[in-house]
Amino acid sequence: MARNIGADGRTVYRAVIVKTYADGRTYTAHEGPYTEPGPARARVTFWVNRMTAYGDGRSATGHVEQAHTVWAPVGEQVDPLAAARAQAYRGAADALDASETLRDLTDDHMSDVHAAANELRRLADEIHLATTTAEESDQ
Repeated sequence: MARNIGADGRTVYRAVIVKTYADGRTYTAHEGPYTEPGPARARVTFWVNRMTAYGDGRSATGHVEQAHTVWAPVGEQVDPLAAARAQAYRGAADALDASETLRDLTDDHMSDVHAAANELRRLADEIHLATTTAEESDQ
């Protein structure tokens, strides 16, 4: 199934489902990627319920895995840590913006804090450009 997965520099999730058939055979399936963990969890639940519903000894278990994406054109060298570094900068910027401790600073100082957060985001985009979905850009 095709989906629009930009997710550059962000965490993606997949469902790992281990199906056990009545004769004891097992099969591991991977579904995703998803941009949120919820849909991956839902797929695990779906398969657990579906396999149990057969009532003939079939079962399924599963878990959700996460990864940080580094998309690049085929043939280009990819820095596997670029997404993680960029995400660390973005996380630090978000922490600065959300800090309750910093809210007590004067307006002049708060503008400096927000400027620092924006600089961290700029540096993150230099390392690994973030893309936004249509929903994110509407917010």
